[in-house]
Amino acid sequence: MRKLGTIAIPLVGSTALLIGLAGSALASGTITSGGSPYTGDVLATNLGNVTLSGLSSLGSIINTCTGASLGAYTKSDGTGGQLNSVSLTGCTNNRGGTTTVTALNLPYTGGHVDYDSTHASNRDGTITINAPNPSVDVKAVLTLPAWGISSMECHYGLTTSTPLTINVYNPANANKPVPSNSHGQGKLAGQALQFLSGDSRCPASASASANGNFQILTSPGGADLTLGP
Repeated sequence: MRKLGTIAIPLVGSTALLIGLAGSALASGTITSGGSPYTGDVLATNLGNVTLSGLSSLGSIINTCTGASLGAYTKSDGTGGQLNSVSLTGCTNNRGGTTTVTALNLPYTGGHVDYDSTHASNRDGTITINAPNPSVDVKAVLTLPAWGISSMECHYGLTTSTPLTINVYNPANANKPVPSNSHGQGKLAGQALQFLSGDSRCPASASASANGNFQILTSPGGADLTLGP
């Protein structure tokens, strides 16, 4: 059965939050909580505003959301990952409007967590949903008053062969994006979904900007998670 997750935001791009790229320095790892292997649900919630952007034939669309959360599932060995829920709130755009976004076909499967032994960019690992991924379909219906557009529908997905990257930081990592926050974190920066269908004026892609910082905890329970070799 098709599952729907509905959110009010000015542009698409949110489902990229738990998507990453596994490079040659990465290997399967172990996810623990309280010193024991953890298999189950996790919840990522934003630390500060999240900015999403895209370039339309009419100009750029920049969106700022004050609230964001994503629910996912993983096994303790980093396999079996999937994105189950998406929610963004308090969003505005630079064209005076908002957008209702519906994430179709949830959950998005094919995900995995990888440990980075080289700690590139000071990270401890990455989270990945493989691409291309035909199940990813995010519908955005935008209102853009500054351009006189009352409704513009756009669909976005993962159509390229290259997955997207989110860096993961353990709670004890002094170089995590928000050091004042004591929990494990993820950073969304530059991830993009590609245009599938809709209005010809839709942006060709929707990208997350560099300030997309999130804390990641078990759900329920709110316990810390650690990624190791």
